[in-house]
Amino acid sequence: MPKRTLTAILGTFVLLAGVGGYVYADIQDIAPGYLTSEPPIVGAEAPDREPVQASGALPARVLVDVPPIVPADVQPAWNKLVQAGKDQEFTPGAYVIDAMTGNVLLNGNGEQGMTPASVIKVLTALTTVNSINPTDTLATSVFIDEDGALHLVGEGDLLLAEGAGDPTEVNGHAGLEDLAKATANELADKYANRDVSTLVYHPKIFEGETRESALAAGLEHWIGHLSAFAVDRGELPGAGYQPYRDDPGTHVAEVLQQNLKDLGVNVQIQKSDERFEEAGGTLVAAVNSATVGEVTRLMLADSDNTLAEQLCRMSSATAGDGSTLPDATEHLEKVLGEAGVYNDNLVVHDCSGLNEKNKVAPRTIAEALRVIWTSEEPAVAQIMRDLPIGHFTGTLDSRFDGDANGVRVQAKTGSLDEVSSLAGYATTEKGRVLIFHVQSGGMKEGAFFTRHAVEEFAMDLTRL
Repeated sequence: MPKRTLTAILGTFVLLAGVGGYVYADIQDIAPGYLTSEPPIVGAEAPDREPVQASGALPARVLVDVPPIVPADVQPAWNKLVQAGKDQEFTPGAYVIDAMTGNVLLNGNGEQGMTPASVIKVLTALTTVNSINPTDTLATSVFIDEDGALHLVGEGDLLLAEGAGDPTEVNGHAGLEDLAKATANELADKYANRDVSTLVYHPKIFEGETRESALAAGLEHWIGHLSAFAVDRGELPGAGYQPYRDDPGTHVAEVLQQNLKDLGVNVQIQKSDERFEEAGGTLVAAVNSATVGEVTRLMLADSDNTLAEQLCRMSSATAGDGSTLPDATEHLEKVLGEAGVYNDNLVVHDCSGLNEKNKVAPRTIAEALRVIWTSEEPAVAQIMRDLPIGHFTGTLDSRFDGDANGVRVQAKTGSLDEVSSLAGYATTEKGRVLIFHVQSGGMKEGAFFTRHAVEEFAMDLTRL
């Protein structure tokens, strides 16, 4: 064997022996390294803990295997409401459905047409999401015509801000200051040779009256005028008893005029009762509202009458059923019929619930809520999540007299001089979800004082 080959073999052997020796020393913790024969050092196992829940008012989870609620369980709550009706001289109404099974647990005057007040907004929300894509937004736009006149046109955003818009908010999502800046920049860039001196605004969006005239005296102060555009629902800041502007469209035009002036664009404003045809001009700039779904959520949370009527009439117009108030109420009834909701004794004069001549059976509202519960359409199911939560959100944030069980109720409220109503979902202590509509009606001295009895009915459901 050549000497060179023997040397290579011996060298390789020595190298392997050295590596093997080091590995052995590492395992025995004689030499530094990552290898070891000792078991890993670990801390003591964590002790077992009892299940903890932040609040006894909320079930740990909604269970489907708990014993079902039966009519006899709900009857005591109805008996209490009936007795309260005798004591306070009001007519009680209630309808309760097991959300999971659809079983009717209570029908207390449930098929009698009763004035619903604002719980009718549940039906308005259902109509809206069935008629308009909830991800759509509403544009407020400026066009320019062949003569150099600007035209302010809107798709129904009543939540504009006078200044800059805030993309994190629903009210004030789009701002007139932003619209003015975009308009001024576009004019300077593309229309510098035009003599732009007029801003024509087109506030008409629907046919018919802009505010319901058939309301009882005083109730008209609780709703604003409908328009193609408005700032903060057309409300007058700090105006007290009559908080709405008589002409919210003109106010928007005046604000935009001033914003443009601050940017060096001076225009005179001119009102037009005609709708602007986009084919007659070129788009200059636009700002967009929050989504229709987000506006619907705000309507439910604040029980906003103006937004309710605006959304209802937009729904009817979008569906091709007309844009007058009667058109809108007929469209609402049609949507309920198509959903298979009970509609006997149904009389709808408006979509906000302000009209005291509205008649809706508690069964109708409850069945609509079950349609929402069982729907596989995300936009419809979202209505349930948009309803106010007891002690936390919307018109339920200060209800239930501090009873911790109030957090188990997610519902729409309703109040008129003769009516106190509540409709939504109540989760029992066992984790069962009950759909309910409860109300007082025909109160002679003011239904505010019946609110406790109505709320107590809902609390009794949560205690089951």
